[in-house]
Amino acid sequence: MYSIINLLCGIGMFLTGMTLMSNYTTLTFGDRLKDILSRLTKNKISGVLTGLTVTGIIQSSCATTVTAVSFVDAGLLSLAGAAGIVMGANIGTTVTSLIIAFNFSQIAPLAIFVGAFMTLLGKNTKAQNTGIILSGFGILFVGLNTMAASFEALKENEAFLSFIAASHGRLRGVLTGFIMTAVMQSSSATVGILQALAMQGLMPTDTAFYIILGQNIGAVIPVIISSVGTNKTARQVGVIHLLFNLIGTAVFLVLMELFPIGRLFNFTQSVSMQISLFHIAFNTVSTLLLLPFSEQLISLSGRFVSLRLILSNKKLSRN
Repeated sequence: MYSIINLLCGIGMFLTGMTLMSNYTTLTFGDRLKDILSRLTKNKISGVLTGLTVTGIIQSSCATTVTAVSFVDAGLLSLAGAAGIVMGANIGTTVTSLIIAFNFSQIAPLAIFVGAFMTLLGKNTKAQNTGIILSGFGILFVGLNTMAASFEALKENEAFLSFIAASHGRLRGVLTGFIMTAVMQSSSATVGILQALAMQGLMPTDTAFYIILGQNIGAVIPVIISSVGTNKTARQVGVIHLLFNLIGTAVFLVLMELFPIGRLFNFTQSVSMQISLFHIAFNTVSTLLLLPFSEQLISLSGRFVSLRLILSNKKLSRN
């Protein structure tokens, strides 16, 4: 029971640190980043680069994509630019897993102390917010270490091991990733938990790879929800995001069946780094494959939205 409480505490600190970093980075630099989004998305390629940069900074693909939805709804952004932002945001969100893989745990307490010092004694809002971001960085790693220690203690717990075993397999792994991310509303958090499990030998990398495929699909849920009530064009952004991850997952499922893709990442002994590199590879390869077909994705998303509107109108007329 004590290990479970520690685990929940670790997850709580991990999510708190991630949220502090994301929210206060957005609060501090949000207006400038929104200006970048609206100005530097003239075409799909600049959209990808902009989405990657902004998400890499604020560490929230959801925030970037939801902003794109609102810009399209307001007529400030084209669908071609939004499609690029969606793809770039998917790559940008992998930065969190890379930071975790490099493991800055040793400096986490110092980061919390310096961040708290800046927050309390900062002479302006920007300095105080920067302190909160720095503290969030430290809290994230303290939470990660707490999770890892809890997983170590749970290695002999049969119920916990049975729960982990239930996610093994291609489709079960994808479904587990989808559910975890849909519930936690953060794909980065899902990957972080996978990395903590893998570091304790509780999550085989092959299983983690399938879960990553599922978490990319689950990350679409907040974007779909945010598009409710917007115009037809803005709704297409959420559908483009969904199609991108569904097609990318389908392609990788086939590739992983035909080729031992997991071996490509064995050059490093760090299982945490292997998971991060797969996460990066999935989103980068998916972008390279689908970017040339962005116009087709836009067209297909329009058909889905139109069909949904027709079905909704028919349902209303029956009532």
